[in-house]
Amino acid sequence: MRTLATAVVCDDDPVARAAITVSCEEAGLEVVAETDSGSDATELIRRFDVDVLVLDLSLGDGSGERTVESLHADGADVSVVVFTSYASDPWRLLRLGVREVIEKPDFELLQTVLARMGTSIDSSAPPDERRLASREVFEAPRMWVSPAGVSSCHDLTHSLLGMEVGDAVLAVTIVGLESLETDVGPLLAADCRLAVAGTLREELRVQDLLHEAPEVGGFVALLRGGDARAAGAVWSRLTAALRTSSLPGEVKGATSRVDSMGADDAIARTIGELQSAAVGSPAFISV
Repeated sequence: MRTLATAVVCDDDPVARAAITVSCEEAGLEVVAETDSGSDATELIRRFDVDVLVLDLSLGDGSGERTVESLHADGADVSVVVFTSYASDPWRLLRLGVREVIEKPDFELLQTVLARMGTSIDSSAPPDERRLASREVFEAPRMWVSPAGVSSCHDLTHSLLGMEVGDAVLAVTIVGLESLETDVGPLLAADCRLAVAGTLREELRVQDLLHEAPEVGGFVALLRGGDARAAGAVWSRLTAALRTSSLPGEVKGATSRVDSMGADDAIARTIGELQSAAVGSPAFISV
C-alpha cells in the first residue's frame, strides 16, 4: 500500500487555506493540519513529521519568514513551498532551503510542484536505478530544484564537489531554438526547454543531478557512480523519448568522464564540445 506524503498548510486567509488544501489533495498529498501561524506550523511539522509545508509569508503575526529561518536553523527535513504575493527576495528564501517560491494566485503551478514533490517523497515508490552504481553514492545535496527537477547553474560548483574519477558529465541543448523564438514565440520556446528538461530528469537515476547550463542554453547532468556506458545510455533513452515530440530544433549532446584533472575540467570540455556541436558537429560527442 502506498503511503501518502503529508503536508501542513499555513495561510491567514481561510479561503486561500481551503483552496491550497484542495490543491494538495489533488496532487496526492495528505493535509494533516491547517494554520494561520508560522510558529504553529513549525510545531505541527515537528509533531507529525510532515513532508511538505505550503507557507504564505504575509501572516497576521508576521511569522512567515521567521518560520523559514527557524526551519533552516533546525535543519528540519521538510520541503517548504512558499506560496505568496510578497516574496521581495526569493533567492534569499531559496538559499535558506525553500524548495519553491510560487507567486499567488498560480494554483496550477502550485499543484504541479506539489505533485512532483509527492512522487519523490513517497518512500514506497520504487527508485529508478536503471544501472548499478560503480561506487557508493551519497545522498544528493539538498538544493532548490524547479518543477522539472532542474537546479540552478549557481549551485553547479557545489554539486561538483560530490563528483569522483569515473563519473560522467552529460550536456544537452536544443540547437536553433533561440533563432526560432521569433517564429514560435518565447512561451513555446520555454515549453520546449521544459519538455527536454523534464524528460532528461526522468531518464536519470535518483542520485544523478541536473543543472541549468546557460552557456549552451541547455542543461548539464552529473552522472554519479555510473559506468563507461552511462552517458550513452541516458542519451539513447532521451532521444527515444523525444522522438515522438515536435521540438522546433535539434537536440544535441556531449559527454566527458571525470579523470584525474577533476570535475571542473570535465565540465569545461563537455560545454566546449557542445558549443561546437551547435555549428555542425555530430549530434552526440564523447570526449
